[in-house]
Amino acid sequence: MAKALLKVHWPVRAFVQDPFEPASVALHEAGAELVQGSLEDADVIAAAMKDAHGVFSVMPANLSAEDEVRYGTRVADLAAKSHVDHFIYSSGASAGDAPTGVSRFDAKPRIEAYIRELPLTTTIIRPMIFMEMLVRPGFGLDEGRLVSLIHRDHSIQLTAVQDIGKIVAAMFADKARFAGKTLKIASDRVTGLELEAVFSEAAGRPINYFRFPDEVLASNADLAHMASSLQDGPLSEEVDLDLMREINPELVSLRAWLMGVGREKLEEALCRKQA
Repeated sequence: MAKALLKVHWPVRAFVQDPFEPASVALHEAGAELVQGSLEDADVIAAAMKDAHGVFSVMPANLSAEDEVRYGTRVADLAAKSHVDHFIYSSGASAGDAPTGVSRFDAKPRIEAYIRELPLTTTIIRPMIFMEMLVRPGFGLDEGRLVSLIHRDHSIQLTAVQDIGKIVAAMFADKARFAGKTLKIASDRVTGLELEAVFSEAAGRPINYFRFPDEVLASNADLAHMASSLQDGPLSEEVDLDLMREINPELVSLRAWLMGVGREKLEEALCRKQA
């Protein structure tokens, strides 16, 4: 996200835990000002927001649900107290109006509800499933399979992380258009059969697509919720990809991602053997 803002000449101040971590070093070299701290450091976060036009808030994926709510609401509170002009919160596409009973998924709508009560000009984005998820361990690519959450003839909407930054940059540049909006975002929409074809092309060998067996879904509440949501819940609601291309003309298809930014992760997944 920061790189996309820097590319269109926004000055960026990035809040990082470790300024020597490779991603932090890359941001600094790209021109971002780094502020070191933890999500417990309210004073440091507030100082990082000083004189900022906008704040982009996204919580780390490894937080517990309660910590995610605690930190997510804290950052929003501090943004309101700092009188930032535009606050953009990255939620999740599985967020809906009804609780799911899965704490990890219910954390984000709790944060959304809290933010909407603050005196803050806010845009909420809900990215669809990240493309990176398909090349993580446990999806069978090293065995010539891709195992995921949809039936072969159903579709899944996927988001390239690089597109999030470009979309957020466009939102910061046009506050009047996006203020008060909650928008699901995605980069591509593909069926299980298309996943099979695209991954086979990218891998240079056959990759057969399968849905997770029912017994696997039954034993994993997170996967079960996502599979259900993809069939008839929030994750099944179609994102307007024409609108996405209007906001971000450089929108990345799954095929382009696998051949480009995602190539290294794909090759690692194709060679990886589980312990």
